[in-house]
Amino acid sequence: MITWMQKNKKYLVVTIWISTIAFVGAGFVGWGAYDFNSDRSKSVAKVGHRTVSIEEFQQRYSNFYNYYNNMFDGKFTKEQAEQMGLDNIALQNLIQESLLLNYADDIGIRVSEKDIANSIIKDVNFQKDGVFDRSLYENILKTNGIKPAKFEESLKKTILLQKLFNALNIPSSKDDIEMLASSFFMQDRVAIDVVTPDKNVSINEEGLKKTWEENKNKFQTEKSYELKALYIPSINVDLNETELLAFYDENRGNYRDINDKILEYKEVKDSVKQDYNMKETRKIALEKYVEFKKDTNIANQNLLVKESNATFPVVELENAKANDILKPFEYDNGYLIAKVEKVNLPKPKTYEDARNDTMDIYMAKITKKSLEDKAKKSLENFSGKDIGFISRDTKKSFDNITESEFQIFVSQLFEQTNKKGYILLDKKAIVYEILEQNLLNNNKLVEYKDMLTQSSNSLINDELNSDLVSSLLKRYKIEQYYKR
Repeated sequence: MITWMQKNKKYLVVTIWISTIAFVGAGFVGWGAYDFNSDRSKSVAKVGHRTVSIEEFQQRYSNFYNYYNNMFDGKFTKEQAEQMGLDNIALQNLIQESLLLNYADDIGIRVSEKDIANSIIKDVNFQKDGVFDRSLYENILKTNGIKPAKFEESLKKTILLQKLFNALNIPSSKDDIEMLASSFFMQDRVAIDVVTPDKNVSINEEGLKKTWEENKNKFQTEKSYELKALYIPSINVDLNETELLAFYDENRGNYRDINDKILEYKEVKDSVKQDYNMKETRKIALEKYVEFKKDTNIANQNLLVKESNATFPVVELENAKANDILKPFEYDNGYLIAKVEKVNLPKPKTYEDARNDTMDIYMAKITKKSLEDKAKKSLENFSGKDIGFISRDTKKSFDNITESEFQIFVSQLFEQTNKKGYILLDKKAIVYEILEQNLLNNNKLVEYKDMLTQSSNSLINDELNSDLVSSLLKRYKIEQYYKR
């Protein structure tokens, strides 16, 4: 967070607040049971002379949760958050921030009312036609449930941190930038030889079986469920137009196009009819469910459902145990009621069943050995082709090397410490010898000057921030009241 704020000083806290409140609007993320010291009912921590409020902690947690949820396409769960200790990450983030705020206070950095007013006035979120609009400012805060005093207090902290970062910022020197450029854009004059594995590789059954023994826990049978089931196909209800239209009006929110616009009745009439039929079928299925619980012999199907079965709603079985009787769920244009007779858990496959799976690992192993043997032989009497100077961003292709393969080779080459060697790719090896080296490429230095300057500044100041926080941890007393 500190690094992000340092790199993005132009963004004011309103952006964070509004996105957080929008996310939290439907309710804070469910954390489970948490215990706060009754003597510190309004705070989760105290750092130096500053406290971290429960409200700040909730907002920061929700901000992080929202970030990861977006990263995982809306599939980030509370369980995942607990496993990664997201609550502690949020708390430690606030503690580090509070350490810096304490330090800013102690070295005399201050934020005036004028500073706050200027930040608000200059924020484009509160401008209309390029001019600050007080009504817009008040309405945005009101819409998001933020009181101006609370917003301005949070903004004050952001400005204080910005002033601290500006005061501590160390610009890169010419030597710093040139050193980074040398690291990024050094050039090697290289000779290469491409070797490929033997085409005709004999399969040793004993070696294949040994590979299976070494990897047999990787080859598991698929989890499956044995079901005794009663299938109820969808009925076809004789329905007049008025009744069908009434059903559509009651459920019209379910019929939308890709732009989330509600579709007209005539566009979805067939779907409405089908949904009505399924609604009435479910009533029958619930009646049959009561009968089925009393006598499973009325079942009309025996099913073996594998976990990978894409045509079956396997999600309905995820938490099922042997002898469970499942309530009706949609299946194959109808409903299914099922008793779980048996759950077959994964177990290692036999050698015969896993032979084809083992073959891939076996072939990869002997191919790699063949490549390494040929690469070592090539090195003994190396006479590779001189391809000239290359750098990390060089793109080339040859008759026997694609551009993507060459990029992989280049990225690994600049991590090597030996003048001669080889790099293994998927189905070939590139043997190399570095003939000559240039540390600084002036053309690249000019072309990427802005990027190099920014990267150098970040490296220097990130290290400074890290060292500063480590020092402040010893300087200010930290009390944590938050308990899971």
